Amino acid sequence: MPNMPNMPNMPAAMERTATAGADGAFTFANVAAGDYVLYVDASGFERSSQTVTVGNQAQNLTITLTPLIVPGAEEGAAAAAGVADTQLLLDRIKQLEARITDLESEAVLSEPETRVKRIEVYVDQNNNIHDQPVEGAKQQVTYQRERVYRRQTINEKIEEALAAAEDQAVKIGVDATTVAQGAGRTTGVGPNKKAYALASADLFFAAKLAQYTSFFADVVALSGAAPDREIPSLTLLNGYTARLINQNELNLREAWLRTEFFGQRLGITAGRLDLTNYFDRNAFANDETTQFISDALVNNQMLGLAVNGTGVVADYDPKNAFNFKVGFQQSNPDATSLSDSIYSLAEVGYTATPFSLPEGHYRLWYRNNNGSVDSKHAVGVSLDQKLSPFVGVFGRYGQQQIPGDWDRYWSTGLSFAKAMVFNPLDTWGIGYAQMDLAAGDKEHLTEGYYNFQLTERLRLSFMLQHVLDRQNDKFGYLLPGLRLQAAF
Repeated sequence: MPNMPNMPNMPAAMERTATAGADGAFTFANVAAGDYVLYVDASGFERSSQTVTVGNQAQNLTITLTPLIVPGAEEGAAAAAGVADTQLLLDRIKQLEARITDLESEAVLSEPETRVKRIEVYVDQNNNIHDQPVEGAKQQVTYQRERVYRRQTINEKIEEALAAAEDQAVKIGVDATTVAQGAGRTTGVGPNKKAYALASADLFFAAKLAQYTSFFADVVALSGAAPDREIPSLTLLNGYTARLINQNELNLREAWLRTEFFGQRLGITAGRLDLTNYFDRNAFANDETTQFISDALVNNQMLGLAVNGTGVVADYDPKNAFNFKVGFQQSNPDATSLSDSIYSLAEVGYTATPFSLPEGHYRLWYRNNNGSVDSKHAVGVSLDQKLSPFVGVFGRYGQQQIPGDWDRYWSTGLSFAKAMVFNPLDTWGIGYAQMDLAAGDKEHLTEGYYNFQLTERLRLSFMLQHVLDRQNDKFGYLLPGLRLQAAF
């Protein structure tokens, strides 16, 4: 048992006369009566403290010390007991050497990093800054920079370097699609029992230029023959036909810069645009590569946009149920000035969960075109609503003003995913679209498709369309089709 140390708040007489015997008992003699606190500290043991009442007679007090249970406590207890375990010390040294070797081989000290920390302070009337609230002070948010070092493993450094290189690199993507269609006449006169094929390849370039600023370009090449060259339907039976300008020719469809402001609430996109990528969107009927291939089920036919052009889109998302978009672009590539061919769109969108249903999107847009076209104005709506996690319904309506009257269009349909499918990631849908022009021309189009996901990057779709037109002559066609799409 160690000798008793000095004890605070105890008379010197007690410090001199309190002694520890071999059995750990303390003997007090010649000490004034009163209450004292006895502290005992010993290396490798927990501190002991207890209140001692000393009377006029000598008394013995027994103290029991508890060994500390911490790494190295065995050595401490053994040393306190006077036992020298050489092998235990050697094993401990070996463990520490191994840890040092691992640290030196797998970890490095990083370069000093500048970190920005958000802190809240309180500024009083005299512009004094306080860490805690004080009377008359206003709470403010500020940012503090600090230079820090930290230990990193080599794997972390490699991952950071690869991520930085990826952010600075130009990413390239390819979307190649081949569409084969047959056409059998069901009503009227015209081509019958024909086969068509169209191949499309899109080459995408994307790069991150700065924080919240990116670049994108899409170069497309098409070749082949689509049914729209022989069947004069009011809408395109193959949505890819809108991209076909010249056979086997590369065309720049899009090239734009996008940046975001105000906490990514406001986005500005400028360059060569296709405004239908931003307006009249629909979760279940908006992509001819994986969903419906009929153009009447891809976009609202009252949009009236025929070509891509130079323009700007501003979209504002306040991070609530609403979002707002405005945009304009050149609508006529032959116009001598932009002011003579401005095509503009404005849209308000709303996200809702009506009647306890899953998420749905509702959009209302307005279009204006000051070019040399018959229709200057148009309005339309687009909605997609999930009825369950597996089934969704969509619909569109639009009308455009022409001299003395209105053209009208509407479409609707159902989409299925992860239910009633062969494979978990397959999708399928059925849709209907109708056009009623003021000139008396009408069109009824029905399409169904089933999209197999063969692999992560390969999809195969089967399609069946029926179109019935009443123009100068009445004609109808049944068009089975096959679409193979690879995206990587």
